[in-house]
Amino acid sequence: MNLMPFFETAVVALNHNKCAELGDRTQYIGSSDVAGCARKVYLQKTQPVTPSVSTLLKFSRGHAAEILIENIFNAAGVAHLFDTQVELEHPFYPLKAHVDFLFHSDLDGTPEHHIIEVKSVSAIPDEIYPQWSDQLSFQLGLLHLKNPKIKVGGSILAIDLNAGKMHQFNGFSYNDAVFNYLSCRALYLLDCLDEKDEARPSVSHTCSYCSYRTDCPALTLPKVQLPPEIEALAGKYAELNSTKSSAEKEMKSIRQELMDFTGPAFKGCSDTVNLIVSSVASSQVVDAEQLLQQYPDIYSEVLKERAGYTKLECKPVKPVKA
Repeated sequence: MNLMPFFETAVVALNHNKCAELGDRTQYIGSSDVAGCARKVYLQKTQPVTPSVSTLLKFSRGHAAEILIENIFNAAGVAHLFDTQVELEHPFYPLKAHVDFLFHSDLDGTPEHHIIEVKSVSAIPDEIYPQWSDQLSFQLGLLHLKNPKIKVGGSILAIDLNAGKMHQFNGFSYNDAVFNYLSCRALYLLDCLDEKDEARPSVSHTCSYCSYRTDCPALTLPKVQLPPEIEALAGKYAELNSTKSSAEKEMKSIRQELMDFTGPAFKGCSDTVNLIVSSVASSQVVDAEQLLQQYPDIYSEVLKERAGYTKLECKPVKPVKA
């Protein structure tokens, strides 16, 4: 039984069914739209394309995380405290939000409204992504418009299913200035759809799975301005890489000290570590340079192509001297 062709079709159908639950997204601006790239929002609503199967599987991972969290809440006996997939609408404009979880009281019974937005990730970030913060803040604003006299708060629950880890970015509350800014951005997106303004691109970590990135002017080489969250990741990678280099130097020094003690053959242990030294027998290899010089015809016959690879470099920027 070959399941792969079946899965490729079924995953598309699954995504279509999940999207249908949100209504016709070409007819309104959602909270994720407000938090995202204007160019992507415009193209998604005017020139929709089906994402790759890989991207759709990542979306499905997010739905699986929501189901997991709901099952955990239900098992804990708090199902009566929340609703799922709650739709919030602006009273005057086609602006909507679909909330993953809306609690009507705190776990101790204190009356309040608390939105929980679930994010499934490959690795939990050190800091919350700006797009997550904007999405939640817009949801809180729409909830405040609906219930202006009730305290509203929210949090992002990031889940790494592979590592079995989760982290709550908590402490969000309704902010009038932030909501006004995001509302203006939502109206700007509506103007873009009405061809009254240009849908300008913005770079973020969501470019990783954007269906419209191939000809995006914001990602035009040779140099792209890094968004803050990618800058932080690259900086962390560069720091770890420098630590790796210094660690390799220190290991070389320690290795020599250990070899001085053990000699060429040794086997010892303690309560915490095993120490083994053994010899690897010599072997013969072809001298490619000599083969090329002395037998160029044979060299060309036995030469085979070596696969290329993608090289990643993250280097700290040296400060410019005054």
